[in-house]
Amino acid sequence: MSSAQPLVDNGAHAMEIKTRFGAQQIDPASVIHFPDGLAGFEQLHEFKLFHEEGKPTVFYLQSLQDPEVQFPVVNPDNYQVSYECVLSDQEASTLQLEDPSDIAVLVTLAQAGEHDRGIHANFMGPIMLNTRKRIGLQKQLNQVSGSVVIRAE
Repeated sequence: MSSAQPLVDNGAHAMEIKTRFGAQQIDPASVIHFPDGLAGFEQLHEFKLFHEEGKPTVFYLQSLQDPEVQFPVVNPDNYQVSYECVLSDQEASTLQLEDPSDIAVLVTLAQAGEHDRGIHANFMGPIMLNTRKRIGLQKQLNQVSGSVVIRAE
């Protein structure tokens, strides 16, 4: 069930979508295309990042095809987490990556079970974005090597 609706058909295909932050108009140039979808949602290819006004640290990656599908995501750098991934040639090709500085890495968040009230970040399935070309993919890692250091100041 989709609540994304075309607003104007002037070649730009502007849309409006319902989000957790209310109805939002979508600039087609801000849509992120995931050629292979995301894990468990391979049929969904068009997503948009949203965040609460004034709080640009936690974003919500929301499907434009099924607005009920949304994932809270963060950039590990914002939390002083040193995290690096190596892209395969196929992944770099999928992302149409020409300049490594165009890549952004996001990790999804999930609330822990009822006995553990914490929030957990999924470092095993990072979302890689080519910020220049607006293309994304979810990388599947078998293991995370090295250490993760979180500093509280």
